[in-house]
Amino acid sequence: MKKIGIALLLILLPLVCSAQFIGVGAQYADAKNRGNDFQFAASLSFPTWHKKNPMNTFISSGIDYTGGSSPVAGLNIKPIQINSFLSESLFNNNPYTILVGCDAGYLFNFKNGKDGVVITPNIYLDYKFFFVKAGYDFNVTGNEQQFFVRAGLSFGMGSFKSYAKTEIW
Repeated sequence: MKKIGIALLLILLPLVCSAQFIGVGAQYADAKNRGNDFQFAASLSFPTWHKKNPMNTFISSGIDYTGGSSPVAGLNIKPIQINSFLSESLFNNNPYTILVGCDAGYLFNFKNGKDGVVITPNIYLDYKFFFVKAGYDFNVTGNEQQFFVRAGLSFGMGSFKSYAKTEIW
């Protein structure tokens, strides 16, 4: 068991060290035909492709975990997250960050729902060490869906912008 823990630490350490966003907070989920649910939420994402482009778009990968009884809760491994800053001036001239994006991944649901491919269009806002993310989870495989609002503490772009002159490029 100790060897597995050490191996897992060595695998995850580079991901955490190069993370673009680490967040911990709570999520409110409103699932169709299942009611509402407040749940714990944790996120980690890191950049995989970020080159200068006219659409101010970048691609990242990550992991989300939400604990609760909503149908789209569990460990969501997201190999592709496409996000856009909307405009370079909006990002460079404001202390907050706004991103519009769409995530795609595979959900391992440990409680009430079904495992499957999940697509999540979303809007993300952060300021210093706080973030809010709202979106809609579609579990394509399990035919489940939910609206969510997630808020909490973060270490990411907003944190960096608080202490240094940060620009997209």
